[in-house]
Amino acid sequence: MHMNYEKVLTKISLPVAVIIAAVIVGISFYAIQVNKQQSIERHQMRVLEQKQIVEEEKANQVQKEYAAKKKLDCLKIYEVENDKWSNVLGWRYEDSADACYIRYKEPKRKSDDACDKAYPLGNVDGFDWGYSFARDKLLCKEGEFENTL
Repeated sequence: MHMNYEKVLTKISLPVAVIIAAVIVGISFYAIQVNKQQSIERHQMRVLEQKQIVEEEKANQVQKEYAAKKKLDCLKIYEVENDKWSNVLGWRYEDSADACYIRYKEPKRKSDDACDKAYPLGNVDGFDWGYSFARDKLLCKEGEFENTL
């Protein structure tokens, strides 16, 4: 019987070896395909991230160009106002408010009490003014005011 066992083993060794080799080749091929797919996905993500960065930079550039144009417009308004009025002191453009402010000297300076009443800070009559009037209040006490144009 020992002889038959060797014959059986000899007969099945080649098919078993072929099956094992096929499984190894199949697993290797599958791993290569998965790696390729992951590499493609990583590349696509990098391309998408780069496109987003470029779009953000374009948007930032457009915003900067817009702000520069608005500042020039504000300067022109200041120059016109300065030619018209003798009490024009300065100008500023505020990006966050998208507003041009021209600062003037009051013809007659208000008292500190009048400024405190006109520009309350903190909780007044149940409404919390916070610091919304802080700049205007300081300007008032200096005898100045701003107009938004």
